[in-house]
Amino acid sequence: MKGTATIDETSTGAGAQALDFDALVLEAQPGLLRLARRLVWDAEEARDLVQSSLADAYEKRRALKDPRAAVGWLRRILVSRATSHLRRRRVWGVLREALDLAPTPVPSPEAHVEGTERWRALGRALRALPARQATAFSLRYLEGLDLDAIAEAMGLSRGTVRIHLYRALQKLKAADALEGDAP
Repeated sequence: MKGTATIDETSTGAGAQALDFDALVLEAQPGLLRLARRLVWDAEEARDLVQSSLADAYEKRRALKDPRAAVGWLRRILVSRATSHLRRRRVWGVLREALDLAPTPVPSPEAHVEGTERWRALGRALRALPARQATAFSLRYLEGLDLDAIAEAMGLSRGTVRIHLYRALQKLKAADALEGDAP
């Protein structure tokens, strides 16, 4: 695939820039993997999400109008995939409980965060949050994005992001997952 991912969009738009997809992947993949781990709290699932997101991005690369916005575009694809994944996982967990099957195995955060009890508690509390609240919290407080970047990544308005952040913080504080160091 090396050398095949350079796209020259000059034929479709005057003055458009070329996107080197291989270079973009090399630049963005570590950050995407870190974000995916923080969204799903499972290293294997995170790698799968990043790979499928990059595959989606490669297929849709011609839709990207501004190559300078490529990293944010990739982040948005990943957040969308992770949100869908979290919804499916939560629905399956509810179905398993309703059918009285064995409980869903809890992913271990020790694989990517050297297993302190505080991080495990935060991971459990984040998994208990609705997908949008968990995503907004992770993007803001674990990835350090500002509200505008979060709104763009999630495809929501800034005000809606603030509501999701507020509700996530309230639930995490109630669960004692933010012991004394609330963001």
